[in-house]
Amino acid sequence: MLFGEYIVLKGAKSLSFPLKYGQTLEVIPSKGHIEWESWSPDGCWFKASFDPQLELIETNDSQVAETLKDLLILIKALNPSIDLQQKFKMTADFNLKWGFGSSSTFISLLSQWSETDPYILLENSFGGSGYDIACAIADLPIIYQLTKDSRYSTEVPIHKNLKDHMLFVYLGQKQSSKNEIARFKKNEITNEDVQLMNDLVDKAVNTDFVEVFETLLNQSEDLLSPIIGRKKLKEDIFADYNYSIKSLGAWGGDFFLATFRDLETAKNYFKSKGYTTMFTYNELIK
Repeated sequence: MLFGEYIVLKGAKSLSFPLKYGQTLEVIPSKGHIEWESWSPDGCWFKASFDPQLELIETNDSQVAETLKDLLILIKALNPSIDLQQKFKMTADFNLKWGFGSSSTFISLLSQWSETDPYILLENSFGGSGYDIACAIADLPIIYQLTKDSRYSTEVPIHKNLKDHMLFVYLGQKQSSKNEIARFKKNEITNEDVQLMNDLVDKAVNTDFVEVFETLLNQSEDLLSPIIGRKKLKEDIFADYNYSIKSLGAWGGDFFLATFRDLETAKNYFKSKGYTTMFTYNELIK
C-alpha cells in the first residue's frame, strides 16, 4: 500500500500496487486425511496433517497449524458440501521474508478453491482492511475504500513518468500487520485526516509530474507520522537522501519506496547504506 496505510481502516481511500510475485495453490484429493505443505524457493517451510475431524496429527509449526485449522473449520461452515480431505500444496515464488502479501494471497487462493468469501476468511484470521485481498486478484494498481456498508476497489493506471522514478528497497524489518493494526485502532482519526488522505490519493493518480508526486508522498508521511506515533523513515535513516522516501504497509516493515532521478545513483546510495535488495516499478509491479 502506497497511500492510505492504517487510515484506510477509518474509511479513507488507499492506493495499492499488485505485485508480479505471488503464490499458487495445488489441491489433490487425499482419502482419509488432510495434508498441507507450504513451499518457498528455499524449500518446504510449513507442513501439517489433520484427520477428517480436523484434529491435528502432526506439524512443524503449531501456531501456523492452528490458524490453518481455524480457517478450514470456517470454510466448512460457510460451504458445508466441500470435501476437505485433500492434499494442499502452496508455492510462493519469492523470499517469504519480503512480505509481498503472502497472507493475503493465501486467503485469496483458499477462498477461490472453496468458493467462500475471502473477506470473511480474512476477518476471522489476520484482520485488516482487505485491500490486499483486492490486490491479490487485480491487474492494475487499485484505489480501495471501506464505507459503512461496503467496500470498493477500482483499478487505475499510473503514469509512466512516475513509474520510471520509483525504486522499492527491502528494509529487512518485517512487522506484524495484525499487531500494528490492533495498536493503531486505539488512535484518534478525524474526518479532516480522512479527507486529506482522499485528496492525496486523487491527486496521485492524476499527476504525471514526479515532483508533484513527491510532494504528495511527503504530505502523506507528514499526516501519518504523528497519528501512528512513528518517525518518518527519511528523517530516521535517510536524511541525506535527495528525494522522497515513503514507508509502505505497516511502516518500518518490509519495503519502502524511494523516488530518484538517476537509477544507478539511487542504487549505489542504498547499497552504501547496506540495503542491497531492490526492484524498479516494472520489475515488481503488474
